[in-house]
Amino acid sequence: MSNKQTILVTGGAGFIGSNTVKFLCDLGYSVRVIDDLSFGYKKFVDSRAEFFEASIADEKTLEKALAGVEAVFHFAGSSIIKFSIDNPMSYVENNIVNGTKLLDGMRKASVKKIIFSSSASVYGEPKSVPVKEDQAKIPLQPYGASKLAFEAILSAYYQSFGIESTSLRYFNAYGPYDEQMPATRAVPMWIKEAIAGEPIKTYWNGSQLRDYIFVRDIAQAHVDVLPLSGCNVFNIGSGNGIIMKDLLDEIVKIMGLKNKIVDMGERPGDPMKLVADTSAIFQAVGWRPKVSLHEGLAETIHYFKNAKK
Repeated sequence: MSNKQTILVTGGAGFIGSNTVKFLCDLGYSVRVIDDLSFGYKKFVDSRAEFFEASIADEKTLEKALAGVEAVFHFAGSSIIKFSIDNPMSYVENNIVNGTKLLDGMRKASVKKIIFSSSASVYGEPKSVPVKEDQAKIPLQPYGASKLAFEAILSAYYQSFGIESTSLRYFNAYGPYDEQMPATRAVPMWIKEAIAGEPIKTYWNGSQLRDYIFVRDIAQAHVDVLPLSGCNVFNIGSGNGIIMKDLLDEIVKIMGLKNKIVDMGERPGDPMKLVADTSAIFQAVGWRPKVSLHEGLAETIHYFKNAKK
């Protein structure tokens, strides 16, 4: 099956990007990937996609990659919260400045649609959960601030140049190919520690309330919002909160292991509770997650057990 639409995926060698590239290829889309491999892995890019090894700040390569494209899925952002606290300027540079260079490249190439990988970090510590899209946004770290700033730039490019956009605010993504270096996300970190027989490290005694969403459900959301016009923002989560220590219990139960658990104390930039209200995207396009937490964790554990070292 071949779909006539050509989609450029920025950051398509990273965790969520590479899963979405495979999903798009399976659906018959013509897919291009641009990624400088600073945090991604070329081996994760589906062989059916055309690959450009470059930064989105590379104007000449971006121009080639955008030629004849109908839409852009934009994953090429810096995403490690601790790094954003250590080096805020790099997040301004990559997530805001380079993102705007991408939009300007789209404007010149007459590409009129972008789906943006935003984050629940825009909310900071919400006053109530589940969080609706119109709740106050008080980011706790430069990462969340950079995502919120780019959402504002998307609005400006829609109003000024007619580039339509949908920003998807992911809550806690997990799944195969999550080879973030250094690992900071709990699920892959815990699974790797468990496999290695090492002590499993938690923060805040595992007391945070989180919303975990499987990566394939995120990929589906990108496809579902493609037909939308205008400038949109949606939460992407399961809509169900889980206490982190209960999440760890589920992983340990699936793996059948008894590792020592060590609490590392508090970690700056972490909200204590964050759960999505996903009613807006369901009303708009009928999207809802299909993969249960148990099923998604089992698939993720299977991936890490079989991943080439």
